[in-house]
Amino acid sequence: MNNQISVIVKRYLIAAVIAVLGLVMIIVGIQTNQDNLFNIAAVNLFVGGILVLLFSAGILSRSVVFVIGAVCIAITVFIGYRSWVSVQSTIRHMAARERSEKLVRFNLTQIRDIERAHRNKYGIYAGTWDKLINFFENDKIQVIESQGAVPSRPITPAERDALYGDKRAIDKTMTEREAALLAAMGNPDNKADLQNFRRDTVMVPYKDEFLGSISRIKERNQLGLGAFDIEKLQFIPMTDPKERWTIETRDSFAYLGDTIPTIHVYGKEPIPQYEGGKRKIVGFGNLQTNSDKATWE
Repeated sequence: MNNQISVIVKRYLIAAVIAVLGLVMIIVGIQTNQDNLFNIAAVNLFVGGILVLLFSAGILSRSVVFVIGAVCIAITVFIGYRSWVSVQSTIRHMAARERSEKLVRFNLTQIRDIERAHRNKYGIYAGTWDKLINFFENDKIQVIESQGAVPSRPITPAERDALYGDKRAIDKTMTEREAALLAAMGNPDNKADLQNFRRDTVMVPYKDEFLGSISRIKERNQLGLGAFDIEKLQFIPMTDPKERWTIETRDSFAYLGDTIPTIHVYGKEPIPQYEGGKRKIVGFGNLQTNSDKATWE
């Protein structure tokens, strides 16, 4: 009797334990949303246990068990390969998404900088790409050329007489305006700290001012971009075929008892956040307010 029990245990118990373990893993996988590899491993474990039980009971032949096992292994290899391909695709998508976000932000920031310069000079935004490009290529803006630091002292009596012609108090530190006026007058008290001081307003090509920005040059280099091309600025980075940013402007929008220029530049992001997801609208500005805040700010 004991021998019979021992034979039964050796023949069926281990296979039964494997089958039960596989069944438990299947249940856990379903309830906890495990990945395909986990679920396939659980099914294989369960099927393997059942096959051993049926083979031990003489219901299935060795060849049938071998064929079914081979099929399970083939399915596992295929699912594993597909999972690996899916993971690699996700990694590539995440890398492309990260780069697209950087390029889009840099691109839109440059557009906004040029639009702000146009508004500062003309009081309105450039409403078309032709106007924006023409402003960039051909217009000039005022910049202040500076040399020297404002002296950290009050003005002297002689400087006061030259500036104001009265006897006002001179106990406060000299302002930048006073220093600029005194320098323009030829430094009437002949002070050494004003010898090389200069504040001049000059007109310079906006294109030169824009391209000469150290911060923009540095960021372009970090992003691996080549020379700046204003014509390419109108296109959304990493779109194929190329998609263009949309510019909408209002020159005199009624806002809080005043009239203001407003702008909205927008388009669809080139790479959605999730694979197969919907591309969201990104851009800057709002036609209903004076804000030119960007969607990521």
